[in-house]
Amino acid sequence: MQTDDAYHLDRLARRVDGPGPTYVVDPASDNWLSAAQGSGRVMLSALDEWEHDTSVIFPPALLDWDLLRISLPVSGGNMRVQYKRPGGTGYPVAPGMQLAFWVPGMVGVAAEWRFYFLSPSGASLLSVGSGNAKSDRPFIATVPEGAAYAVPVMWFGRTFVDLPLSGAVLREARPEDLTARAAKRQVFSANMQAGTGPITDYTAAAGVTLSVNAGKAMLTSTGAAGAAVSFGGAKSFAVTPGEIVNLTHAVPATNTSTLVWADSSGTVVGQSRDTSISRVPPGAAYVWPKVEIGAVATATAIGAASLEITSGPDVPPGEGTRPYSVTGYSVTPVPGRVRERDVSLELVEVME
Repeated sequence: MQTDDAYHLDRLARRVDGPGPTYVVDPASDNWLSAAQGSGRVMLSALDEWEHDTSVIFPPALLDWDLLRISLPVSGGNMRVQYKRPGGTGYPVAPGMQLAFWVPGMVGVAAEWRFYFLSPSGASLLSVGSGNAKSDRPFIATVPEGAAYAVPVMWFGRTFVDLPLSGAVLREARPEDLTARAAKRQVFSANMQAGTGPITDYTAAAGVTLSVNAGKAMLTSTGAAGAAVSFGGAKSFAVTPGEIVNLTHAVPATNTSTLVWADSSGTVVGQSRDTSISRVPPGAAYVWPKVEIGAVATATAIGAASLEITSGPDVPPGEGTRPYSVTGYSVTPVPGRVRERDVSLELVEVME
């Protein structure tokens, strides 16, 4: 055992930094986070395993094992969710350890992953982040000197409504974390992306008229109730439940965007209204993006658009950290080895 490790154990056993209990992490664990954090579902109706800024809206209460659906209706300021260790503020770490954290299913909306490192007393030491360019992969960071706890954080980069929070993973970094990536694909045709014809790439409804002028897809609208333009048809864009669908567009006079979900036969099975980004629900095999619009008297370009679909690897179940009380501690000199000691620490799990 390294000298610093022995010193740390001694402080724990003697309760120098607090009365306890002591939370223990198994370094071999696939996911240090709790079962709720690792799945994005609420257990025991508790939401206190996450801490979030006021701009991020959490539901007031949920039933056990419900999906945790969150919203960020307005962009600006701090837009983050922190993963708290149940029973404390951070996950126990040691200086020099390399940590890996990400939420693969949130790659489409997350701007970056971040760690807040804390001292043994809980004071802030350092904040480090992945940066936007690397939000499609695990964030790997080295625990700095003096740190005893780490708080993993997800910063958002865009608004969304009623989006299920997917499972997260925190652990000591492994070789596979260096190469893990979320997959992202663009499913709009080159013409749709550029906003050019043919108009058969679009579907009009309720007083919307489509045309092509100088190679650009155009529309007019009477502004009637239900006026809308849709991209493609009910079976144009295949999806898989759990993926993130992200629509961006420049359709004029937009009132709201809706993602319509259809099953394998093309039958509509649901929709995500008032949002351009959502997670594919169970039973959906296709997405049909629709934009409801107001009046457009003069033929106007539909504009450029994008439909990106993001999927991440499966997240291992959260194993959590359990609280223990130190019930026995001894340090015994090793015969013939002046600088070495046998250290024994006895722990008993504390029921919370």
